[in-house]
Amino acid sequence: MNPAISEADVCLLQEPIVGAFGLPADLPFVSIKGDPSLRETVPLRPRQNSRLDRVAGEVLATCATLLRETGIYAIYVGFNSSEVRTESIFNPFAYEVHDAEDLLKPGYAARHFVPVPYAEKMRSIAWMRGIVQTGPLRHYLPPSWQQLMDEARTQATPLPPERIDEIVHSLDVLRAIDGYYLRNAAISLSEGLVRASYNCDGTYIVRADYFPEFVRLNTP
Repeated sequence: MNPAISEADVCLLQEPIVGAFGLPADLPFVSIKGDPSLRETVPLRPRQNSRLDRVAGEVLATCATLLRETGIYAIYVGFNSSEVRTESIFNPFAYEVHDAEDLLKPGYAARHFVPVPYAEKMRSIAWMRGIVQTGPLRHYLPPSWQQLMDEARTQATPLPPERIDEIVHSLDVLRAIDGYYLRNAAISLSEGLVRASYNCDGTYIVRADYFPEFVRLNTP
């Protein structure tokens, strides 16, 4: 970003946990602490395998395929609820909710998810973002927002598709941890972020390209 940005712009970039321009530039991840009673009662809430856990490897592999090969640009996996929530470039202001086991049924994914090349999907995300930020709504933006959005848009680097399998495999690793394990996770290609919440009070929001390294450094 421009080194001459104002103090107000610094606040705009630094104050939110994740703001309109993503994580603060100097942070590869942030952690959020929630209700401390959740951590205190973890020993009283032993893990029970969900329906998703029984087929987790297949479901996560399907999620990786959706992110690489279809119009899906964001995906949420609820390990406890066996819920998979998806967002697509073909209907970007809505999300769909799927039962995790349904994703494995013959023909289900082909009916619900439209194939599109990964590079084309990422170009479409950039194009749609540009249409909104430079179109009729632009005059509502303060000048500083216009500048920051223009810089963020032109400097954005899409996540390489080969990293997706590494990220999804890392979710499997986190789910298998004894004691403090993954409860739900979300991957967003449009924001370049992974959000991981645990059975205690902890949530981590991590830059997607750093996420496999983050998991490697923070797991046994």
